[in-house]
Amino acid sequence: MDIADSAGRKQRVSNDAAALTAALEGYRGGCANMVCEATGGCERALLQVAAELALPLRRVHPNRAHAFAKATGQLGKNDALDAQMLKKFAAFTAGEPPAPLPRPQTQTLAAMVSRLNQLIDLRQSESCRAQQAEAGPIRASIEALMSVIQAQIDAMQQAIDAFIASDPVLAENASLMRSCKGVGPKTAQAVLAWLPEIGTLNRRKIAALVGVAPITCKSGSSINHAAIAGGRKPLRDILFMAALSASAHNPTFIAFRQRLKANGKPHKLAIVAVMRKLITTLNAIIKSRQTFKNALT
Repeated sequence: MDIADSAGRKQRVSNDAAALTAALEGYRGGCANMVCEATGGCERALLQVAAELALPLRRVHPNRAHAFAKATGQLGKNDALDAQMLKKFAAFTAGEPPAPLPRPQTQTLAAMVSRLNQLIDLRQSESCRAQQAEAGPIRASIEALMSVIQAQIDAMQQAIDAFIASDPVLAENASLMRSCKGVGPKTAQAVLAWLPEIGTLNRRKIAALVGVAPITCKSGSSINHAAIAGGRKPLRDILFMAALSASAHNPTFIAFRQRLKANGKPHKLAIVAVMRKLITTLNAIIKSRQTFKNALT
């Protein structure tokens, strides 16, 4: 882990809790702003240590960091240069508050749900190969592997269900979300795992975080349609199916979708709008600690 600070100090330390604690102990109480880049999980030890030392660490999306590097003319890239760039980025975005670190239980659930999705992807890959394979040892091998993968999927799903049931906060939040017709156990576990900010942000911010908020694209006389972009794609994929279910079985979302269609909105735009309404509704449910009520949504 490369570290650079505004005093010009640079150091490289092992990416483990003990080494990071020793390196960052001196910043306790005297650091007003600290930034790291999301690196696919390699930053977890740093986030945990920063939380224990009460350091104002913010984790930023790599796209933002890379765009800032290009904007400042930094073309080279290595860990030391990135640390220097992030130091400048931290100063440039000093007004942004640090996001709260997810609970350890939420981080564990996120890892379990991600593993479940990996297994489902493996099953889909083998299923596609089975359609092309001729009868014989190849098909037998694929079928044997699919049997093992299915057993692992079932075991992981059972572990996820048991884990959610064992944690009072996760269990209550799952129950609150499932009070909204159209939100099943898979949607609830995905939101709990991949959207720990649920219930802490306003409706605009939560929609943008998921990636279902319309983004305006206008310049001069050029006027393009607003479109969604960014966000958390795995969660958005699951919300798409939940939106289809809600707009077919939940009276509130049925009326909302029909109103959009009556106004001439295309099918896909209507479904995205339902997704946005669904996630903002779930956000309100968790924030208010009240079950879904058609009259209030």
